[in-house]
Amino acid sequence: MKKSHEGGKRKTSTRATEPRVGIFWLVDGKTLIDSTSLSEAEPYGNHLTHPRGHPEMWGQYQRVGGVPADMEYEESPRGRVTFDTKTQRFTFLADRCILRDKNVVRRIMSELKLPRNTETDTDSHYRCPACLSHNSNNEDF
Repeated sequence: MKKSHEGGKRKTSTRATEPRVGIFWLVDGKTLIDSTSLSEAEPYGNHLTHPRGHPEMWGQYQRVGGVPADMEYEESPRGRVTFDTKTQRFTFLADRCILRDKNVVRRIMSELKLPRNTETDTDSHYRCPACLSHNSNNEDF
């Protein structure tokens, strides 16, 4: 189910190797990614970010059968990558279930063509039901 979406924009050779910002999920052990090249990203404060959100894209994936129709977007571990224009660094924010699995992190970072100095962290927006039920705020990943 590894998928990537570019919002209908045509890739060029520059964009094919350019780092990307985006949103992602881990659904049944498979990554689902929606991303935008950095040069096409939208400003959001001091950051460049992907223009689409998790609820919007989940609905689109449901309509085409890419994800379970009976599952809400926040039920699977998820996250987002942004670019900080002040520090010139990418930030990879994700659910602890994703951050614990270094292979999944590497796979997503590779798909988004992120540099090694990308910061990884948790965020209160990205907590799946499993992490919430285990009071993940007090656990190390």
